[in-house]
Amino acid sequence: MGSMKWIAATLAVGLTIASTTQIASARSGPNPFPRKVLPVTSGASHVPDTQVYTGMHDARRSDGAAHLGRPKYLDLTQRWGDPPGTSGAALETGGRARSQDFSNPGTTTPRTTPSLSLSTVMAVPVPLPVGAVQIDSTYYDLQDMGSLGQRIVIGLDGRVHVTWQDDHCNVAPGGCPPNPFAPQPYPRRGMGYAFRDALGWHSVGRVEDPRLRQSCCEAELVGGFGTIAVTANGRAVVAQHMREDGCDLRGNLYAQDAVSGGTWTGYLPPIESPSYLFPQVAALPNGSLLMLGEIPLTPPDHFYEETSAFRISRLAAEGQRFVCPTGWQMGPWTQIVSPTVFRDGYGAFPSLATSSSGRAGVAVTDFGGNVFLIESSNGTFGTGTVTIRTLTNYLDASIVRSDSTSNEWRPYIHCHLAYQDTTPHVVWSELQARRIGTKIEYFDWRSRIRHWSPTGGVTTVKQVAPGEADTYDNIDLGLHGPLAGFNTISVDWPQVGFSPGGFETYVVWLRFTDAQVDPTAIVSGLEGIQTGTGFGDIACSVQRAGTWSAPQNLTQTPQTDERFVSLATLNDGGKVHVVFQASATNEAGVAAVGDRGGENCGPSGCPPLNLVRRIAYLERRLDASVVAAGDEPAVAPLALAVSPNPAFGAVRFSIDVSGAAHGAQAILVFSASGRRVARIPAGGGNLVWNGRDESGHLVASGIYFARLEGSYSTSGTKFMMLH
Repeated sequence: MGSMKWIAATLAVGLTIASTTQIASARSGPNPFPRKVLPVTSGASHVPDTQVYTGMHDARRSDGAAHLGRPKYLDLTQRWGDPPGTSGAALETGGRARSQDFSNPGTTTPRTTPSLSLSTVMAVPVPLPVGAVQIDSTYYDLQDMGSLGQRIVIGLDGRVHVTWQDDHCNVAPGGCPPNPFAPQPYPRRGMGYAFRDALGWHSVGRVEDPRLRQSCCEAELVGGFGTIAVTANGRAVVAQHMREDGCDLRGNLYAQDAVSGGTWTGYLPPIESPSYLFPQVAALPNGSLLMLGEIPLTPPDHFYEETSAFRISRLAAEGQRFVCPTGWQMGPWTQIVSPTVFRDGYGAFPSLATSSSGRAGVAVTDFGGNVFLIESSNGTFGTGTVTIRTLTNYLDASIVRSDSTSNEWRPYIHCHLAYQDTTPHVVWSELQARRIGTKIEYFDWRSRIRHWSPTGGVTTVKQVAPGEADTYDNIDLGLHGPLAGFNTISVDWPQVGFSPGGFETYVVWLRFTDAQVDPTAIVSGLEGIQTGTGFGDIACSVQRAGTWSAPQNLTQTPQTDERFVSLATLNDGGKVHVVFQASATNEAGVAAVGDRGGENCGPSGCPPLNLVRRIAYLERRLDASVVAAGDEPAVAPLALAVSPNPAFGAVRFSIDVSGAAHGAQAILVFSASGRRVARIPAGGGNLVWNGRDESGHLVASGIYFARLEGSYSTSGTKFMMLH
């Protein structure tokens, strides 16, 4: 596929190329329709030679802000003020820029633009959130395009494992800082790995297997865009795409040779064209490993808003070495869902996870359509094991209003899947849908985060309130306003996790507000239109007994740009455990894909940037959690009770089989770390556990959690076992 040429492609901000509308009717998915591809993604440092439609609409926002007759679709090959036919040519006249006359497209009139430049606005250092620990730093500031896989895992032994994308200039030929003008500024870009144990944090460094390079092809070491999993015996497994074998740029797996070790064994899937990239990894209880790979839709016809395909490759067992040229250890790339499931034939960015029972799932949104969960009962995704659930029931016919009074929202491109033991939970972001003429378009107005579980159905975790982010749809309307940045809306990149035993569900997301905007971060082509890029903060809400708490701002750093958050699946002590990228200075956005560009640095434009981004870990106590305080959910006595508490040697459970616990199949007992230690089959209203684990060994004295399996109740109880 080449060495990541997508970096040079344009990801338009609120703009749609004409070919998108033309292609929509030719796609293979059911009910194809022309639609705005994405309201908010970012321009890159190079602009492809693409002609863009300049149609208009006269929508009026219900708050009274009229659309001013500006073109909804813009010519990306022209800077603002360039006459037709002078693509990319700079026009400076006495310090005044020239711009399209929106009332008469094709003419140019002088217009004063904001006298703001990176040279006149001082960049200053900014802090990490209180309590955060810096693990590393990187000059390469793009962690992913949108696939919300795991980048943090807490193992059964209590170790915290994290991975991130790093430039690794410390081991690159040119050293640090990277040369942004070089043909390949980051020749050693790839995944880094660190872990925390009782002694503190340990940075292991770059994830790689030099033995793969001893093959018949010339290796390239530019990679990354991966995730992490942990095996049952505590070893980390990292996925990333790289051409380390020299034969193809595709997703690979790297398994740690020993717990806490610094060497890895690479496992390769077969070569297919086009290649499957942006890999995610998940570990199954039987020792097998799954890798999900995807093929994103790329310029000039698309802007990374969806994927053309995603598939699964499976490693049945570790141990076999790669033998060049075709001794791939992993199984074939398996299609797990037909493209006809998606309304335009393309799914958005998928998310992979596995359960404690060996079931595996992939969640994915259909941008503007519905949300799907594809599961394999045994984790193989083999014939006869796959089921597909549609989690939402959205219909185009429901979208009737053309302005911000629309009461319809639709899925954006990001979603995340995690299993609480055996129960799947899915979260995703949504933006407002409006019908404008014969088209359905999407706007970052009162956007929201949604959650689904089989017991609770679909609920709203957070919806942007009036006054929080009122200006983030302005550019969609042809008005001046900010953007949240690359592939991001004002509440986005959601992740879901749990307390031990599943008593509480946690959802984190990125949030952007009108009050926290960096005016120096402007996309090339939006000078004089875009007012800046938002500084991201990380927010969290807690669900207990079916109700979501008010959001808590976990970071509270008005001028530190936090992005690419990842949440651990298990979070003990009433705290969430997250890893994320944070700016080192008050400069927002993702430079690698053009959130910072344009003419803010002068007539010649902004040169490539070397911006330091920190990789940080944070444990934050949740104000709405009652786990650490020992409080039980209010509904617990209605479903499951325990006595005595503390228990000495044995404990008795009482189940309300006629009420909330109807249908319970078993009682599951978990240690304080979240490890399942026992399963007691349900056989009536009263059950006794003798304090032994599933291997027959006596468990240690301490705090334990119990909950029901198979009932519609998610309540449980906490107790102390003493010997």
